[in-house]
Amino acid sequence: MESINHLDLPGIPRIIFGAGSLARLPDILGGYGTRALILTGGESFKKSGRLTALTAQLHRSGISAKVLSARGEPTVQAVDAIAKAYREESITVVVAIGGGSVLDCGKAVSAMLASEGSVKDYLEGIGAKKPPGMKVPFVAVPTTAGTGSEATTNAVLCDRQEGYKRSLRHEAYVPDVALVDPELTISLPPALTTACGLDAAAQLIEAYTSTKTDKATDAPAIEALACVGEALPALGLGLCHDLALREKMSFAALVSGIALSRSGLGAVHGLAGPLGGLFPVPHGVACGKLLFPVMSFVVKKVLDAQDQIARKRFADIGRIFSGRGDADDTAACLAFLDVLRDWFQKLRLPPLSSFGVTCADFDRIIAAADGKNSPAALTPKEMKAVLEIAR
Repeated sequence: MESINHLDLPGIPRIIFGAGSLARLPDILGGYGTRALILTGGESFKKSGRLTALTAQLHRSGISAKVLSARGEPTVQAVDAIAKAYREESITVVVAIGGGSVLDCGKAVSAMLASEGSVKDYLEGIGAKKPPGMKVPFVAVPTTAGTGSEATTNAVLCDRQEGYKRSLRHEAYVPDVALVDPELTISLPPALTTACGLDAAAQLIEAYTSTKTDKATDAPAIEALACVGEALPALGLGLCHDLALREKMSFAALVSGIALSRSGLGAVHGLAGPLGGLFPVPHGVACGKLLFPVMSFVVKKVLDAQDQIARKRFADIGRIFSGRGDADDTAACLAFLDVLRDWFQKLRLPPLSSFGVTCADFDRIIAAADGKNSPAALTPKEMKAVLEIAR
């Protein structure tokens, strides 16, 4: 039996989950004051009429709201510019409505409104300063089901000129409220649904099999993995307007954020980070393309090493994904890979080459890679094989 050697239970957001819960946002924001800064992503939220309705509700409630568009992956420059423009505006709450990139931008802005200097000064592995943990209250409203940023303690920022993606991280930076309304994901096309869903799947798999796995999140992670196994293939293959499936994926993404904040991630994200720092590869696409080839090497190494703890955990996932509840651990691990292979083939994502990645780039990607908390480390040769499959 696997021992229980530690628990790590930092705070999580106040979680409001359910179809139609967006209607509660004005009251939530009003609880923090009368000056809101709202960050949104592309045009979908605006075109749906929801943004107009929200700002009208806020106006009737006596809340002034400044709305900014935060397109693309958040950069140091963008966060610094927003923080500089609004630091003296007495903002009482920041709300981000969008995908993971928008939520990360809002999370970083809420922190930097309460801190001086550049956010670069506080980035892991880049800056020399420790984040102080002060922030303006922050509300996260995801419109995709992928990153789980609505429940994490970090914001990932990129700088492609310098070629990095790094985190601004502090336990205090977890959103004050995560308002998860699955109805907001209904309009996502299959390709974006697939990319986001595979990111959530990778996060759950890596957190559950991490060398620093936290027993406190095992039960919700298992439930979330079951949701992924049921919902992701169906959504990716066209059942985009099925609200019940959307609810399952939104729940899975939320739990993935909670789980990764406690257990960390693994080799998939260890490669996806450098890819996104050096090339304009959307994070979900990077994770989706890497998931099967990376796990093929990791699971083989786990089996060869007779790592009973990791083998059991991969087997747990294999039984859930494949429905083979009676399979022994080794067979279940192989069934896990069979399912990932099937997803890789059917849930088609663009190749890495479409974002400018060539074989000549492999060495610098690998040089920046990190195995994180994977139960098995990949060699540079194995990482090259993974990148070639994904390219």
